[in-house]
Amino acid sequence: MKKPEISLFGPAHRPQNWMDFYRNIGGNDISFEIIFVGPNEPDFELPRNFRFIKSYTKPAQCAEIAIRNTKADLIMNVADDMEFRTKASLDKLYKTYKSYNNGKLILSCRYMLNGIDKSHTDHHFFTYDRSSPVMPLSGLMSKKLYRDIGGIDRNFIAVMWDLDIAMRVLALGGEVILSDVYVDELKSKSDGSNLCREFWSHDRKLLESLWSVKGKTHFNRNKLVEPFSDFRILVESQGPRGRWHGTSPVVLENLVDFLRLNRVCCAIRNPTRCLNYAKRILKRIFHFLLFR
Repeated sequence: MKKPEISLFGPAHRPQNWMDFYRNIGGNDISFEIIFVGPNEPDFELPRNFRFIKSYTKPAQCAEIAIRNTKADLIMNVADDMEFRTKASLDKLYKTYKSYNNGKLILSCRYMLNGIDKSHTDHHFFTYDRSSPVMPLSGLMSKKLYRDIGGIDRNFIAVMWDLDIAMRVLALGGEVILSDVYVDELKSKSDGSNLCREFWSHDRKLLESLWSVKGKTHFNRNKLVEPFSDFRILVESQGPRGRWHGTSPVVLENLVDFLRLNRVCCAIRNPTRCLNYAKRILKRIFHFLLFR
């Protein structure tokens, strides 16, 4: 298959929706591919331009895995409980994106929820503050730009990582622009899952701590990005995990966390810390063996 012009990617766990999503994209002149990563393997054959990668890691990490396996120069995050409401959506997005001739652009779809247009109220960093930055939903962007800014921060568990990406693009002097293409988030397709509600407390708090002070946004990120490591990325959830622990024993995942490079550097500067880390690891191993 020739190199696609757009790669659609995302964490996904509802195979029963996937072919409806594929058909919903409809006829487009440009070529595209879909990369879904998640725990549930489909029991049917996927089209040639639709790939599935199995991983039990957290959603933000599944998104990063998907991006690393895309082939196109332009990438766009999607979800398996959404549908496009605009005909030839990818053609329109591609044409609009190219018309700006701006490598620091995220071209966003417009948000609908169960058929109701929410794009006039739900596309700002703070929904109550229309002067706060415009945020994307299923944003089309350059993969080179994505790599240049460091990818997804491993401290996000499931949601809000795309808004962090957008703020980093804006901080570089880039733009987030709303297109005329609508996507609809459908409760009927959610299968009872709502990651935003479940992980809002952690991921939203993290996002606001990075980009705002006292309810006002700024463009000076408060912490450096912590990218995902290549090491065992398919099997071990990195950073805060939520309810996803991959396929490795929890003790081993905790050991990997304790041995993060920044902590090792601190230990080198202060050797007594090494003993503290060893004690904490042994304590977790003992707890695991005692209560498993």
